[in-house]
Amino acid sequence: MDVIFGLENIKNAKPAATTVGTFDGVHLGHVKIINSLKELAHNNKLKSTLITFDPHPRVVLQQTPPFRTKLLTKIEERLELLQNQGLDQVIIAKFTRQFSELDYKEFIKNILLDKINTKILVVGYDHGFGRDRTGNFDEMSEISRELQFEVIRESAIKINDKTVSSSKIRELIDKGNVKEAGTMLGRKYTINGVVIKGEGRGKKLKFPTANLQITNDYKLFPKEGVYAVDCVIHDKIFRGMSNIGTKPTFGGIQKTVEIHILDFEDDIYGEKIEVQFIQRLRDEIKFNNEKELIDQLTIDRNKCIQI
Repeated sequence: MDVIFGLENIKNAKPAATTVGTFDGVHLGHVKIINSLKELAHNNKLKSTLITFDPHPRVVLQQTPPFRTKLLTKIEERLELLQNQGLDQVIIAKFTRQFSELDYKEFIKNILLDKINTKILVVGYDHGFGRDRTGNFDEMSEISRELQFEVIRESAIKINDKTVSSSKIRELIDKGNVKEAGTMLGRKYTINGVVIKGEGRGKKLKFPTANLQITNDYKLFPKEGVYAVDCVIHDKIFRGMSNIGTKPTFGGIQKTVEIHILDFEDDIYGEKIEVQFIQRLRDEIKFNNEKELIDQLTIDRNKCIQI
């Protein structure tokens, strides 16, 4: 898969089947669009091309900080997920306020047709682009006849009568429902971070933890609580349980992410690990003493093993 950073770096574009969107999460609905795109590209001898944006449009258009809509994927994660989809090329367009003011007709004519050489455009069931998302399917269908390209709209995917969408998945994760979110994603929801030294309290309790340093302010964290997780360390998967919260038993204030990795004793300070969320076990609790905490952690660990 070729990756082109910036629309200005597209040169001598070959005829393409194209789709456009933020594709945050690269969930099952996105995969349906991508599979349709690839099939159309193959059947019509076109280059399967996906255009995505960085930064996320909501980051740019947010009027006041802090940024309220957290994201399912950083651009690096999005590219890694797209790499596995078998596309010919991905174009990362820099999203700016000026870009957001572009009329959808200008976007189609100047970018999709003239620059990318789009012959077939594949869009999602609710897609709209251009200024204020005015370029809906009906508008695009009308202009396609004039400019001689084809527009195809993919229907939504529903799971348990719920439409799969990035916003719905964000809502589920925000509520701690990582299991249902994972079903819509088609994989476990993940966060990545570097292991840093903590206070060493977990080791004293015989539940040593890896403490993660998370540097991206836009990444969505599951709701505070205790989770059954898998950890990917040096390309190997280990079972574990994670606590997201402030450690109220010890008077904590700052939110942290800690993982107790089962059957693992290696020194991984400074290593980057991936945490895959499987299921939420409970809320974070303030215990009266360390014994109560240890007893509950033992119960949690056994539940994680069962899950």
